[in-house]
Amino acid sequence: MALTMSLRSRLLAGLLVVSTILLVVLSVTSAVVLNQHLTSRLESQLLAATATATRRVDAVETVTQALAGSPFAVASVNLESGEPKLVNGDFPQSARVPGMLTDLGVDRLGGHAAAGRTFHLGEHLLASAAKDRNGTSIVVVAVPLDAVGDPVRSLLLAELVTGGLLIALLALGGRLLIVSGLSPLDRMSRTALRIAQGGDLSARMPEGATEVGRLGSAINLMLDRISGAFRDRWASEERVRRFAADASHELRTPLSTVRGYAELYRAGAIPPEELPKIMGRIEDEATRMGNLVTEMLELARLDKGATLTLAATDLAEVVREAAADAGALNPGSPIVVNAPDSLVAVVDEARIRQIMVNLLANVRAHTPEGTPALIHLDQDDARVLLEITDQGPGMPPEQVAHAFDRFTQGSSERATGGGAGLGLAIVKAITDAHGGRCWITSAPGRGTTVHVALPTARTAVMSEV
Repeated sequence: MALTMSLRSRLLAGLLVVSTILLVVLSVTSAVVLNQHLTSRLESQLLAATATATRRVDAVETVTQALAGSPFAVASVNLESGEPKLVNGDFPQSARVPGMLTDLGVDRLGGHAAAGRTFHLGEHLLASAAKDRNGTSIVVVAVPLDAVGDPVRSLLLAELVTGGLLIALLALGGRLLIVSGLSPLDRMSRTALRIAQGGDLSARMPEGATEVGRLGSAINLMLDRISGAFRDRWASEERVRRFAADASHELRTPLSTVRGYAELYRAGAIPPEELPKIMGRIEDEATRMGNLVTEMLELARLDKGATLTLAATDLAEVVREAAADAGALNPGSPIVVNAPDSLVAVVDEARIRQIMVNLLANVRAHTPEGTPALIHLDQDDARVLLEITDQGPGMPPEQVAHAFDRFTQGSSERATGGGAGLGLAIVKAITDAHGGRCWITSAPGRGTTVHVALPTARTAVMSEV
């Protein structure tokens, strides 16, 4: 099984690994630079000390000053006999220098002297050689490499101890910083788990100006949209259930009437002289059901995002024609039109005519015979306002609040039960499809005014279904 690490552990481990690598690189670099510096300085001192020793082999104090207090050994090799001898030496390995020179050989020693460069004598000594003034011997000055190695080792040890302490402090401080920095993520994960397990869409993530805070803001925006989508879905399903229940209720009565008359006719319980009247009742109920189904289909199309065939339309002409048609159907109720000679807007003409028909039919159905109505059409910078006012009995506030609900019927002296309560719902659906809005102002005994506000132009034309 693979070992899994938390995000905190991974971040802390990564921080410590990177910091350790940086400290190691820094330590190695400083050790290399220090080694090169000390070696270069020692070589320069060694060459200077060798030059001094060739002038006077026994000038020990002068050599000591040239080597700045470093331990050294001075030896000479006779070029004729090849015999080396130790002139002076102040470190324990000094006595081994003549033997090392013998192993090196006079020829190679002469080459080093001619080159004028330092060379390694064994593993732990750095040496320089030069001929004396008489040319009869070669003087060799050797120093142990501890003068270079000891400071480098001390530096590395100090850096190791310091680096360990820094890593320990970094581990402690880094853990505190990472824990505090990731604490919003912990809260977000707990909140997300609560949302996933309990379905609590009201829970929200912590927000702030940091990256985690901005992530919380983005998630909260997403949750707002998701909760809004759920609310809309629930509301839509509730409307569908209510619509189906109301439609079933509205259709049950005419269907029961038709079925009852059919059973009476089959049983021979209808006298012949009553048959035309009964058939008329059946036709009326069938017409009522047909109108109801037509209105429900119209609402279904509008709910689906039904099409608007938009075009420049003279609304003043549409209003006057609708008023004339309504006056012909009900000559006893005068209709006054207050509209400009011409008012052009980009709308669906057939749908606007449907609004006018429904609103005027609503006035006719819910006001006493002879009640006048006023149609007012006007325009401002951004919208067209259509208002239909009657002098009928008006409505109480609770009825106004639900006037645009489906299958909502108002009480009226003239209401005969022929309407299904979908007229104003269709008006609202058409208005919404145009990007407008509608509302009602009414009070008992003061009449009713239906307001329809439509935009004067549309930038997008919906395609037909």
